[in-house]
Amino acid sequence: MLFCSNKAFGVLSVMSFGIILMLLLLANNANAATESGRINRYVVAVSANNGGAGRPVLRYAESDARSFAKVLKEMGGVLPQNVILVKEPSVDALQKELSKLDAKILQDKSVSGRNEVLVYYSGHADEKGLRLGEETYAWKDLRNRIDALSADVKIAVIDACGSGAITRVKGGKAVPAFMVDQSSDMKGYAFITSSTQDESSQESDKLKGSFFTHSLVSGLRGAGDMSSDGKVTLSEAYQFAFNETLQKTETTLGGAQHPSRDMNLAGTGDVVMTDLRATGAGLDLDENIEGRLFIRDGDGELVAELNKKHGRAISLGLPAGNYTVNLQHGIDYMGASVKLVNGKREKIATANFKSVAAEQTVFRGEIKRNGNCVDGDAVACSLDSLDHNGKFRTTFNFVDTDREPRKGLQLGLFVTRTEDYMLGTQVSLIGNFAKKEMHGLQATTIVNVARDRFEGAQLSSVVNYAGSFSGAQVSSAANISKDKSSGAQVGIINVAVDTLDGLQVSAGVNYAKATDLQVTAGVNAALSATTQVVAGVNYATNSGVQVAAGVNATHVNEHLQVGVVNYATNAKGRQWGIVNICAHCEKSPVGLVNIVGNGVWSATPYLNEMGALGGSLHLGTAYFYTNIEWAAFFKKGHIFKEFEKFYEHGVGIGTQFGKYGSHWELEYTFFNVYDRFDVDEGDCKFGYHHRGRVGYVYQIVPSFGLSVGATLNLTSEGYINKLLLKPLGDYHVNVSSGSHKGRWWPGFYAGLTVGRF
Repeated sequence: MLFCSNKAFGVLSVMSFGIILMLLLLANNANAATESGRINRYVVAVSANNGGAGRPVLRYAESDARSFAKVLKEMGGVLPQNVILVKEPSVDALQKELSKLDAKILQDKSVSGRNEVLVYYSGHADEKGLRLGEETYAWKDLRNRIDALSADVKIAVIDACGSGAITRVKGGKAVPAFMVDQSSDMKGYAFITSSTQDESSQESDKLKGSFFTHSLVSGLRGAGDMSSDGKVTLSEAYQFAFNETLQKTETTLGGAQHPSRDMNLAGTGDVVMTDLRATGAGLDLDENIEGRLFIRDGDGELVAELNKKHGRAISLGLPAGNYTVNLQHGIDYMGASVKLVNGKREKIATANFKSVAAEQTVFRGEIKRNGNCVDGDAVACSLDSLDHNGKFRTTFNFVDTDREPRKGLQLGLFVTRTEDYMLGTQVSLIGNFAKKEMHGLQATTIVNVARDRFEGAQLSSVVNYAGSFSGAQVSSAANISKDKSSGAQVGIINVAVDTLDGLQVSAGVNYAKATDLQVTAGVNAALSATTQVVAGVNYATNSGVQVAAGVNATHVNEHLQVGVVNYATNAKGRQWGIVNICAHCEKSPVGLVNIVGNGVWSATPYLNEMGALGGSLHLGTAYFYTNIEWAAFFKKGHIFKEFEKFYEHGVGIGTQFGKYGSHWELEYTFFNVYDRFDVDEGDCKFGYHHRGRVGYVYQIVPSFGLSVGATLNLTSEGYINKLLLKPLGDYHVNVSSGSHKGRWWPGFYAGLTVGRF
């Protein structure tokens, strides 16, 4: 019996050891499976409000990108160091950010598990690609770059007009969800877009974001959890965003918006985008609640919106804080307040709601269709609704402030201020301030400020400022506009930081990035100006017409410069002035001194038939140059030994035949002749000398040549203290007209020419 007992004990011992060994192996395999199933997620959230010239500047692209990244950090398992926010990038800058991400993924490859990348973009796009400022990132190039990322799963979520074009580049078709949970082996790429190829993606002032991203984030926070398992898969989030986006845009002026998707994934399982259990706080909506819910945080921001059906409970994951929950059911509006704390879920039932009045700004949704409301332009539609639905109001106070959309007259003894859209007039003693777009009139003695766009007139004694304006800014001191504007600025100092399609008139300084017309008594400055008129100085990087009583300066002149001094790096048009300077002239300048980099600038010392040693300077172009000349006369019989007391200097014009190098010249010069070098006014003798000449310049080597030619000379006496020139030989002809005498003769000259000729 003892033996049997020992044997039985041995069998039990062996069995126990086997069970323990099996459990250890299973535990090891489980740990290995858990490690191999780990997901390392990376998010690149790109925002681009500026889509380049001719496209409206968006307001909420950046906040949309932050919202998308935030929900994935809070509920999607994305570590803070794996979130990259990119604002207003160029194509090159975006490519560099993706390259940095690639390097980070490769560096983290030592971490076991699968790597997943989510690329989110909110901004402008068209059928060609993403519109990043004035640049375009082609759809094909973007897809190729995302495909090349060193990750197992690549996902792109694109919220932009015509973004559906990217889903057609490779002919993809819609299939179920694209991101996977820890139990799947999914690999490949997926693209979700906010609209189809031919549709506009729209944003809303009321939502303070785009319809699509707002709906997608609401779904990820739990509104899309159709299975009520506490997790939101991509299939659920996409379907929720699709239905909500379509429902919200069916009646907008931009038209119905249909999100789309393109998948190329292999593997098993479904995508878990967010886990409601990952948040520190939560809100549970009772199954008896029915209607449309709007959930706002303590700052009044709309964080979630959904259509709640009766009989289905919904859980939402939200950060700790105070929230207001508004419920719209038919024509009834009800509200409830709730405080969420970490580690606890709060439940709201129908009994928690109390009746409230409808929002004062609900009329923004009652847009009348007419030509004043541009399709898809939320600002234009809001103002159009205010125009047709708002009531005219007049208020007066020492400091009159209004935070609601305003239509009417706002009077302030000291200051008026409106923080929402306004149609009407602001009048005060010290200052008028408009935070959002305003149409109408601002009049004050000190300062008018329109931080956004202003249409109408700003009148002040000191300063007018507008983010942009269409109309007029008139002040006794300064007018300033920040963004592209149209109309007129009238003041002592006018500044248009961006383009001004219109007119600047000042007594001091005008500056604009680009403008049509600048008129001032002081200085005009612009990067690009169609016409500048000034008594002082005109400066432009690119100019059409510059007219000045002083100086004109530009890098490129397209048509004309008229001034005392004209300068252009590249003169495509004509220069008229006393001194004209251009590095490259396409037309010959007309002036006393013409310095042309690609033209004629040469000096010629010479001897002629009058026994004169002279020097001439040619400045201009081969087609038209000016001649500045001076000569002293040797005494007869004393060549190169002694000079006469008289000398001459003159100015002439000429042209070359044969252009540059060896060429013929035809020239006329007018001289004044004096009888002494130290001219004593009232005592010196003087006369006049007209000379026409035909000459030839033979180029021996570049920049050096011989000059010879024949001349025809006509001299006359001055009216007082008369002086009459003649050649060294006696072959001249005397002429007279009344008491005035003159003589003419043929002549010659020979000399050396140096320079560019």
